[in-house]
Amino acid sequence: SVPGRCTERDLNVGIAFLVKQDPEKLVRTVREQMLMQRVDPGTIAYGKFEGDGTAAQLANLKLTSAQLKAYSNAKPGDDLNLSSEEIAAVNAAGKDTAAVQDKVRELLLARYRAYRAKGLAGLIPYARKGGKMDPAADLAAVIATARKSALLPATFYDLLDNYPQGIPADLVETHYWAQFTAHGEDTIALVHTMQGTFAGDLIGVQRHYYVSTGYNVEQAVTGFLPVEGGTLVIYTNHTSTDQVSGFGGGAKRSIGRKFMAGELKKLFERGRTAVGK
Repeated sequence: SVPGRCTERDLNVGIAFLVKQDPEKLVRTVREQMLMQRVDPGTIAYGKFEGDGTAAQLANLKLTSAQLKAYSNAKPGDDLNLSSEEIAAVNAAGKDTAAVQDKVRELLLARYRAYRAKGLAGLIPYARKGGKMDPAADLAAVIATARKSALLPATFYDLLDNYPQGIPADLVETHYWAQFTAHGEDTIALVHTMQGTFAGDLIGVQRHYYVSTGYNVEQAVTGFLPVEGGTLVIYTNHTSTDQVSGFGGGAKRSIGRKFMAGELKKLFERGRTAVGK
C-alpha cells in the first residue's frame, strides 16, 4: 500500500503488475536502455550526466517555444520552478533565444551538481508569490511517512534521507535530465535513479529532485519481487504539486490519483510490451 498523504501538496498512487522476466534482468533493461523514457510518448529529449557534469551533456536540450516564452517572462509564482536568484539570471539573458537556452542549461547543471554533492540539502527552494516552496521539505516528509510504515529496512530510508552519505556497496545509480510533455505542459526534470538490494529484495528509486513546471518534485519506489514466471513489480509514487493544495484539495487529490494511475498504467503497459519483445 502507498503510505498516507505527507503534505497538502502530496498526490500518491500505487500499482502492481507482473513482468515475465527475472528481477535482475528486468532492472538492468530498464536502467541501461532508459526504457521508460523510450516508451513514453510525451518524451521530447533526454540525456545522462556523467561525473560532475558538463555543458556538453545538456547539448541536446533545446527549449520548446512554450518553454522559451515562459523563461523569457520568468517571475515568482507557480508557472516556473525557479529560485529568486535563478529568475534574476534568466531575466538578465533578455529575450535572446540562445542566451536564454544557455542560461537554463547552466542553471540545470548547477542544480545537478548541488544535489550530487549534498542530496536533499542541495535543493534550492522555488520562489512563490509572497514566499517559497521547499522541495527538500516535501521529499523529507514523504520519507518520514514511509519510514513509519516500516515496510522496508531503516537503512533504505536512511539512504533516501542522507544521500550521498551511506551509499551501499551494490547501489547502482543513474543521473539524467529529461524533457517531456505532461498534462499539456513542456517540462524539464532532473532525475536520479538508484537500485540496490535491501533485506534480500531488489528495490529501485526514481527521484525527480528538480522539475521546471507542472509539479514540484516526485519520488517513486519500486520493489522487484521474484515470483514464478517472472517479477512482481510493486510501484508507489508520491508527487508534490500545488494543484492539489488549498480549498477542495481532497477532491482534487481523488481526481488526480485516478488520472495519474490511468496514465501510469498505460506507460507501464508500453514498458512491459517492450521488455517482452
